[in-house]
Parts: sequence; structure tokens; C-alpha cells
Amino acid sequence: MPAFSLIIAALAQPFFGVYWTTLEHHAVTVKAYGFEQSVTECLGSSREAKIRYEIQICRRRTAWFDSCAEPRLENHSIAFDSITESYRVVADRHGDESGPSTVGIPSRAEAVMSMITLEALSLEHLSRDETRLLSEKARYVQVRGVFSCKGSVNRTIARLSQVLTFGLVNVIDSDSGWFDFDLDGGMTNLE
Repeated sequence: MPAFSLIIAALAQPFFGVYWTTLEHHAVTVKAYGFEQSVTECLGSSREAKIRYEIQICRRRTAWFDSCAEPRLENHSIAFDSITESYRVVADRHGDESGPSTVGIPSRAEAVMSMITLEALSLEHLSRDETRLLSEKARYVQVRGVFSCKGSVNRTIARLSQVLTFGLVNVIDSDSGWFDFDLDGGMTNLE
């Protein structure tokens, strides 16, 4: 019976979590819980894990398609550095003024948590120049992630398996698909 309750607890955790970073509700933090195990397994095989995040702010419209700003991209990668005996985590937020940031983290658990976390995404940054999206009542954030484990499978074999199965099997990347998070209710502050 305890194994069954463990499975239920694992299924209850969402793939993504989006939380308000500031009390003024100007920024959000995203955690990709669904990629945590994949990143840990990839690092356990002495390979490099990569996640490409796509985040966009949208507003719901009745009787028409939703209106969304162009997605913002953020790339994260993690690998073990045998010289410093720590995990090298690189985060690159596209469209901001700063370049990629690289940090060395000695603990695998802390490095994985850093890999799956997008800190303080400003709603203004997400809206690009479409400021009307910031004041709308029916606004929400969409998040998507694509995971890959570098060096896990030969690309030719992986592409061949994808073609032979008519796209049903894709061993190169793992795509989470889009998840929606309502900004006007249901989100909580980080604890």
C-alpha cells in the first residue's frame, strides 16, 4: 500500500509551477518539476543536460483566438566539471541586456534545482512591447520546455527511429507541451 501512495504523490506534483516572485505581482518564478528526474538521470550517466524554455504572456479573447506576445526563450544547461568537482550550470535569457550566466554548484541536488528554475521573470519582459497585455483582466502565462540529454543517443539513429515510427517516437528531445497559468488568481507567492 505505501508504494501506491508514493505513485499518487508523484502524479499529484504538477509538471510546471508558476509563482509570484514579488508582492506587487510584477514578476513570476517558474519551476519545471517534470524535468527534475530526467536531468538527474542524465547527470548520473555523466552527460550534459539542456532545457530550452519558452515563456509568453497572453490574454483570453471571447469568440476569437487568444492574443499572445512573442515567446521569450531561456536556455539552461548543466554538466559536471571534473576539474572544479562541481556542476556547471549555464543560464541564458534571450532578449535581456546581460549575457549567459555560469555558476559552479558543488551539490547535485542544488544544481538540478537551479537548472529547473527560472527566477524572477518580469511580466514587462514577457510582454515585450505589448503593454496592453499587462493591464488585461484575462491574462495568463504559457510555459513550455524542451529537454535533451547531450550524448545520450546517436543523432542518426534517433532520427531514423523517428522517421520509421512516423514521428511517434522521438528519443532526442522531450517536449512538455504548453501549460497555461492564470495570472489573476490561483498563483501563490514563493515560500
